[in-house]
Amino acid sequence: MIDLALRFVEQQLNQTLRTKFALDSDIVIMNHLVESNGTPPLANQNKLVITLINLEHETNKQFYGGQQTVQSKQIKQLQPTTRFNLDILLTAHFDSYNEALKFLSASVAFFQAYPTLTKKDFPNMPSDLVQLQFEIENSPYTQTHNLWSALGAKYQPSIIYKIRHVAVQSLQVTGSVGAVTDVASEASL
Repeated sequence: MIDLALRFVEQQLNQTLRTKFALDSDIVIMNHLVESNGTPPLANQNKLVITLINLEHETNKQFYGGQQTVQSKQIKQLQPTTRFNLDILLTAHFDSYNEALKFLSASVAFFQAYPTLTKKDFPNMPSDLVQLQFEIENSPYTQTHNLWSALGAKYQPSIIYKIRHVAVQSLQVTGSVGAVTDVASEASL
């Protein structure tokens, strides 16, 4: 689900920016910022790069009720869905600083217009995704510096978004019980 969610974000943002700026080729790429030898990937050149920088397990109990699916007279028991919050870094990796700011601004405008991506607004959303909620993560200068140092990259214009509640469900059946089909009242006993 994590890959589906990020690919979908990549596709929608790419489509929006291509349309807005009448581009013939893709402008958004999902990639790491630095190769193992310390150089920036050539594929990132003059692109808006989406990078997963943190994966946080959502432990809020409201999302973890017992999950069961009913099929005829049997109830199949499943493990509860696991949910994650994804921190993504959008980096404008352009030769021209003005181009970097232009595409970063357009990206921020996209997420401002669509803080939640749903099937209603995006019918091509994969069926395994229900919705993707975006929230800007504020990062003080020292944290930003530490992040870029940890990534081993030189700072580029960028912003961090948190994508909330990305669900992962394997649909692995853990048990099966008979469904209650009739309820008897005390008076009938």
